[in-house]
Amino acid sequence: MQDVIERLLAEYDPRINPYFTALERTHTRGDSDDGSEDGFDKDDFLETQIQFYYAVVFFSRPMAVLAAKIPSAELRTEVLRNVWEEHGEADPSHRHGATFLELLHRLGGIEKRDVESRVLWPELRAFNTTLIGCCTLDDWEVGAALLGIIERQFADISAILGRNIVRLGWIQEDRLIHYKLHAELDIKHSQDFFDVLAPAWHDSTIAAYKIEQGFRLGAHVFDRLYRDLYHARRRRELSTTHRAQPHIYAE
Repeated sequence: MQDVIERLLAEYDPRINPYFTALERTHTRGDSDDGSEDGFDKDDFLETQIQFYYAVVFFSRPMAVLAAKIPSAELRTEVLRNVWEEHGEADPSHRHGATFLELLHRLGGIEKRDVESRVLWPELRAFNTTLIGCCTLDDWEVGAALLGIIERQFADISAILGRNIVRLGWIQEDRLIHYKLHAELDIKHSQDFFDVLAPAWHDSTIAAYKIEQGFRLGAHVFDRLYRDLYHARRRRELSTTHRAQPHIYAE
């Protein structure tokens, strides 16, 4: 199983994804005007991160659905522990959505009302819908593998994002929040999923096939999300419709 994980992590290495290669190419203010020619303009970056907020706050929902489908209470507990941590262990200020919103505020003075004023991009809805659809309708092994490899990818992605936004002077290192945590925490979270899957992988070739399918789907859709966000980075769409619960089915 580990060989499959390592192969997919190499195949979908974020260092060859245009979202991250553009960020790596972006110059500091002293070296270029704004980085928009060869890199990532800060306003465009922030717009994509505003959209990514809806991936952050949604992620625990397919995870909770998945937990209910796992037949073993022992294995189910591992996933429920991750759900609990995603919710800040009952501390509202530590919920992952709250820490990401605080990051947006520190990066660009962005408030929750600014996030909710945006139209939800189809790229984000497609990603979230894939996760909830897989965890609801597919076999639990597929869903667990999908979420597990996304957690593992996000650990590397968080390290890249954190390092670059500090390098560019968009935030001071001692004020970096969310990505600093996930660069370490999501290694553990992903391993929790892999540990849940290991018995099934070794016991059944059918289960092993399902698990590999989940790994492949997760690696693909997460890589695709960042490619799509980069492609749409200059999009600016504000909602003209009042919603009592903005984007509720994708949140």
